[in-house]
Amino acid sequence: MVRKVRFAKSMAASALAVMVLVFAALVSSWIGLDAESRGRGAVAQAAQLERDVAQAQALASRAAALQSEIALEALRGAQLDESHARVIDYRETLQALREGLARLQVAPLAPGERERLAAAQQSIERFVAIHAAAAPHLRAPSRVTKLQAAGALLDAARPVADEAAAQVRALERLVAARAAAAAEAADDAAQRARVLLILFGGASLLLALTLARTLSGTLARRAQLVGQLAELARVDAVTGVFNRRVWDEELARGLERARRTGRRCSVGLVDLDHFKRYNDTYGHQRGDALLRAAAQAFGTRLRGDDLIARFGGDEFAVLLHGCDLDQAIQLFERLQNMLPGGQTFSAGLADSEGREGAAQVLARADEALYRAKELGRNRSVGAPASGLRSVA
Repeated sequence: MVRKVRFAKSMAASALAVMVLVFAALVSSWIGLDAESRGRGAVAQAAQLERDVAQAQALASRAAALQSEIALEALRGAQLDESHARVIDYRETLQALREGLARLQVAPLAPGERERLAAAQQSIERFVAIHAAAAPHLRAPSRVTKLQAAGALLDAARPVADEAAAQVRALERLVAARAAAAAEAADDAAQRARVLLILFGGASLLLALTLARTLSGTLARRAQLVGQLAELARVDAVTGVFNRRVWDEELARGLERARRTGRRCSVGLVDLDHFKRYNDTYGHQRGDALLRAAAQAFGTRLRGDDLIARFGGDEFAVLLHGCDLDQAIQLFERLQNMLPGGQTFSAGLADSEGREGAAQVLARADEALYRAKELGRNRSVGAPASGLRSVA
């Protein structure tokens, strides 16, 4: 009788132990699934925020560039009324920027991120106010008044634009850091669940192995999500080529490489001709498809270590290592016939020994691109340090 009681108690204890192990396994499974769900949500949210911030930064840079172009147009004596193409482009870009910032305003931002966003908005509004104050003078009939207003606009607006860009970049870093922290936290939670699973063993071995397989899949998907986030931070979502941030980094490295090796590099800024009209006629989806096709066409003719990136809007930037200006012009002449549907482009090219800064090289390429458009588009213009050279 005593033995039966002891056996019953032992069986009950074993059954209870099995139940505890099964319950612990279920809890661990729930922890792993919850970690995966929270991690996926956090990464997706952060990725969307980063895309919105990157778009806002691109629009802010575009607005600043357009404002500088408007000032330069005024210096050239252009009639800057509301129907002028650059004035319209500036107004539309500014509207898109404000809408993008408004979306970020209602996004789930942390206090520090919201402070950066507020600072960026203030800088942008100051930037807009400076332009609004200068606009009447830029349209004045007096050339002297235009020159003074354009000079004052360039001097006053650039620091404010740089400040706004710095705030947006700081916001982007905060969002990326939050995404990384969310990914790490989810990964830690999944790892803890796996440790608990290993401790169960014994009677729940089969369940433990099943759960371990589930957790391994969770960790693999987690790593894939983290990899996708890292890729999003470097690749333009529309064209599949590198984005502006990667371009800025690689241009600096390319110039340093040219200085170190003594072999010149060339920088090209490419603008698809009449892209806005194409977009308005066929719609944004066809416009995006044309951008992708152009990026692929350019990329097929580049060497392995050359670089193409989306510079903004319908503009691409190309970095050619060990390539002087004449070789770059010959390459772009061959590229003119490679775009689909007879689409043409204008290009501004500049080469460098790497002894000048990235901003100076880009300024020469941008000046050459502007000249290519002035000459009727569908051509490449080179900008050596001594002056411009046009190739139809």
